[in-house]
Amino acid sequence: MRVHQRSWMICGLIAILAIPGAFAEVKLPAIIGSHMVLQTGQENPIWGWASPGEEVTVSIAGQEKSTKADDQGNWKVTLDPIQSESPLTLKVSGKNTIELKDILVGEVWVCSGQSNMEWPVERSNDAENEIKNADYPKIRL
Repeated sequence: MRVHQRSWMICGLIAILAIPGAFAEVKLPAIIGSHMVLQTGQENPIWGWASPGEEVTVSIAGQEKSTKADDQGNWKVTLDPIQSESPLTLKVSGKNTIELKDILVGEVWVCSGQSNMEWPVERSNDAENEIKNADYPKIRL
């Protein structure tokens, strides 16, 4: 019985000691990733998680912003407005480096409401021709 209790205590201790390592690397939320669009003409926040006190640097389009993760491992920088017509690369560096590619800067629209927004292109008039001619690499859905 004592051996069993000791085993559980050791497992618990290992789990507690492993918690700080859970945020050992810089991490980003799912909404921030390659192929995203940053809103043009305004500041854009970039945030994530790292080890508490870890220095985090974000760079894109010639600007570089640095901050330190707080006691809970949260960090956030605010990018100055960016103007670019070419795809960009965003780098987030701390103990590790994350490189996000094919970032565009433009208008970000959030659509909602009508049921016709669910309408698939395949059901549109002249769908085959519309799909064949839909070559708009700078439009992201």
